[in-house]
Amino acid sequence: MIPKNVHISGMVDAFRLVLEDRLVRAGASITDEPNTADITVSMGEDSSSEIAIVAGNSHQGEADLVVRVHDLLVPEGTHSWGSQAIYQWADWVMNGADGEPIYDDPRHWVHVRDATDALAILILSENTTSGIIDLCGRRPWTRESIITEMSLLWGRFTDAVQHTHTVSSLTGSNSPVSSEATQTTRPDLGPLHEALLRAGGDGWRPVVPMRVSLMEILAHRGEDSA
Repeated sequence: MIPKNVHISGMVDAFRLVLEDRLVRAGASITDEPNTADITVSMGEDSSSEIAIVAGNSHQGEADLVVRVHDLLVPEGTHSWGSQAIYQWADWVMNGADGEPIYDDPRHWVHVRDATDALAILILSENTTSGIIDLCGRRPWTRESIITEMSLLWGRFTDAVQHTHTVSSLTGSNSPVSSEATQTTRPDLGPLHEALLRAGGDGWRPVVPMRVSLMEILAHRGEDSA
């Protein structure tokens, strides 16, 4: 990858801010003028540019490369890039877990840092990719698994604050994804993996653990409610 001037259009939200920061750390410059840019990127529904980044269930405009992002997980919260259920589950756990949590289909959650790492490689690569590719996490997570994990993490936090830890609360269990056998259809990640290899990366290898992702969600929800 070589430094480039990148113009990004679309709504300014947490996803875009993380992507811009990732591009700058990779040596790129963000420009407000599309005419001076080496490459143009648009984000959001009906996006049109050289590279369009859209939510998995939305429409895109004209673009050489369209990246459809599914099940994006942004710890700060995001309103236009996928299901809001995971943030509602965090609030439900933190507020005492009364009643029944809302249902949502199993999701292939992908942390925004993993997503923007991959997008930065595609945007800055000299080996251009065209067409439509899908981006999401590799493993499916059910509502039950997410809530079990959140409850464990929130319980440990409150035990630490209240000095009520026990041996069992500290040892806990392995992440439920390790034994989960959920059957659900995942978007085809093959084109993404191949595109990242052509761009000089190691393919699609998301590295942020779900446990870390959920800890970050709980931390941000706690800050917002403080």
